[in-house]
Amino acid sequence: MPFGDSPIRSLPRVFVPGADGARPIPLPKAEVDKLRRVLRLEQGAHLAVLPGDGTLIRCELRGPEAIPLEVASPETESPRHVTIAQALPKGDRLDSIVRCCTEIGVAAFVLFPSDRSVVKWDEAKLAGRLERFRTVAREAAEQSFRTRVPTIEYASSLSEVLARHPDATVLSEVEGTVSPLRAEGEDARVVVVGPEGGWAPRELEQIGGRGVTLGPRVLRVDTAAIAAAALLLLAPETD
Repeated sequence: MPFGDSPIRSLPRVFVPGADGARPIPLPKAEVDKLRRVLRLEQGAHLAVLPGDGTLIRCELRGPEAIPLEVASPETESPRHVTIAQALPKGDRLDSIVRCCTEIGVAAFVLFPSDRSVVKWDEAKLAGRLERFRTVAREAAEQSFRTRVPTIEYASSLSEVLARHPDATVLSEVEGTVSPLRAEGEDARVVVVGPEGGWAPRELEQIGGRGVTLGPRVLRVDTAAIAAAALLLLAPETD
């Protein structure tokens, strides 16, 4: 029977970038510790190794290595490539945004400080902060049975985000914004979400006609990002 007796969805999953299904796969020590001490896997147990390229390698745990058995390409990734560009929020809200949006299927994040962001990241600690959220994304991708980990990048401002993504749409709570965010349209979408205090006047000028709304109510920052991701990625396909 292909893939043994256990459904591949039920296998413990670990991302090992570049893993090759033709030879034994060395597992990072942290992942071995998690498999043994947290998940209580014994020698010979089956697990799924995810190279990050859309495939899944069913393996057998042998010491610090995973021995490949079979390779599959489960269709768990959305055909729509959605990027969430998120102004830095306060507290642990960014954890929730990255985690939940990754589970929903977001393909990429761009994090940036806006004029009204309370949080400002120290340049010296930027690499460490990005690595932390890449870990959050990887763990969420493992949990939600994704075969690719979202990318996480940093931009210095809203103007840099819009320069990189001139076709982006921006969530706006400005009076008179009536255009709704719709699931229909291009397969690649970039949605920009602002800070708790809303967009500054200078930023509204940059946004121009890109503003869209999620409806008549004012949502929290983390709710808005997750709702936008769900609308774009979980809405049924239309002919």
